[in-house]
Amino acid sequence: MPSPFFPRRVHAIALVACGLSLACSNDTAGPAGDDRLFVPEGLPNTNLNGQDVGPTLIAFTLVQETPGPNLYAAVRNDADTPACEAGMTTYFVDKAGQVVTSAGSVLLSGRLYQLTDGTIISCIAPGQVAMTGATDLSSSLVIDELGYLQHLFPSFNVPDIVPIAGLTVSDVQSVATSAGHAYTGKVTNGLAVPVTAPAVAIFPVNLAGRPLGEATSGTTLELSPGGSWTFETSAVDDPGVDYLAYPTATISQ
Repeated sequence: MPSPFFPRRVHAIALVACGLSLACSNDTAGPAGDDRLFVPEGLPNTNLNGQDVGPTLIAFTLVQETPGPNLYAAVRNDADTPACEAGMTTYFVDKAGQVVTSAGSVLLSGRLYQLTDGTIISCIAPGQVAMTGATDLSSSLVIDELGYLQHLFPSFNVPDIVPIAGLTVSDVQSVATSAGHAYTGKVTNGLAVPVTAPAVAIFPVNLAGRPLGEATSGTTLELSPGGSWTFETSAVDDPGVDYLAYPTATISQ
């Protein structure tokens, strides 16, 4: 049966293939510019339980886009063990202390792991940075009326798992379109089994590694082991100075 995953992409396995220090980076050093870690500045975003343990929020962007606000976040696993099937839940609280709305999203991770029974799951490896985008927030949410944000990182600590090869992203290029900046590239299936519905999410980042947006693409194709799919993503307004790219796919198990 398909491998379960977090609500935003049911039955999907996520794997980071490109990052600021990895081979699929666009190798742009970037001029002096925006190095803020949190936007809006001065808007607190704390763990609902008091402090982050393991997965740790290191940067976020809450911005007004069309048709409503979007939240992008970078999360690092500061634990000594993988954080598996991880997500991020965010609560948006107004200046009167009332929760206006909440959002759940997948933390796209840096590793695939295999359980002793052969099941493949997605985990954030120790020290790895995952990213997420909550892009379906209510259009009635007004950023200037918020007092603070709170978050939680639901995940599992699974014993006796081992890292395995998975999907990879390569040949990424930024292209100008009438809608902004899109990305082209290739997703390759490095698993020993076929996958279906491959997709990719690319997060442009600023000098500090803060995600500025999320460009996505997907298909209904099946990829056999070693097979690849060429993609072009949706557009983002700001390409930043670098990017991180994460492919996903459905794995029948």
